[in-house]
Amino acid sequence: MNEILKIVLGISMLGFVAGSMITLGLGLTVAKIIAPFKNFRMIFVALIANFVLVPLFAYGIVDWLDASEGVRIGIILLSLGGGAPFIPVLVETARGNVGGSVGLMVLLLMVTVFFLPLVAPLLLPGTLVNSWDIAKSLVSIMLVPLVFALIVKALFANFAACMQPYMQKLTSISILMLIVAVLMLYTETVIASVSILPIIVMFFLGAMLIGFFTGGKSRNARITLAVGTGLRNPPVAILVASQNFSTEPMAAIVPLLVAIVGVLILFPLAILIRKKVA
Repeated sequence: MNEILKIVLGISMLGFVAGSMITLGLGLTVAKIIAPFKNFRMIFVALIANFVLVPLFAYGIVDWLDASEGVRIGIILLSLGGGAPFIPVLVETARGNVGGSVGLMVLLLMVTVFFLPLVAPLLLPGTLVNSWDIAKSLVSIMLVPLVFALIVKALFANFAACMQPYMQKLTSISILMLIVAVLMLYTETVIASVSILPIIVMFFLGAMLIGFFTGGKSRNARITLAVGTGLRNPPVAILVASQNFSTEPMAAIVPLLVAIVGVLILFPLAILIRKKVA
């Protein structure tokens, strides 16, 4: 049964990530995505928040709370990677700037490909990270579907408008399957790991608040940076942990738990923000 659930989890994760990118691409234009890159301050604070402040914060709390080795590795790896596939979905739910959130996600993905392999061995001696392994995963699952959908949108606008609602429904089905598979596979693990939940919640909330406050006075910037900085990139952290720290299973479980906690906090929060805007 577990093997079937793992297959469902993999398919639903692929469907969610690729489906989200296609859905977004069918409704956006390249101009909307690259618009945030014209704001130098936004780029600067996003990079500082994600690749300086969050890693420093993560290193501080695992040292202060004397976390176990597996938890320490998982938190640090997670802090070094940004560009979670959930960013645009949550920003859209909160009625934020979706185009800007996609631009931020792409920026964080590109920096992660180079930053994580460079810094991880310094903070976690013995780590061997292949940039290409990370890059090909991110490019094939996230960037290729997004670019494909943007091309379809540019060349066949009417067709894109017709297809977008269907892709949105398929993505929603994938999210539902993903939630069910995660609950059935990892409920016992979460319960068994309840003692580490405080550090996970602390890390997520701290990272989210770093993004929120660096967003300045702009509502859209605060929403986008809070979501983008808080969620990090769990798939990348899990990939690196499973390849380099197989003797520390918690190193791969911690990013998953942070993703679950983050989504459970951010989705209701995004819905509340949406209602307030409405």
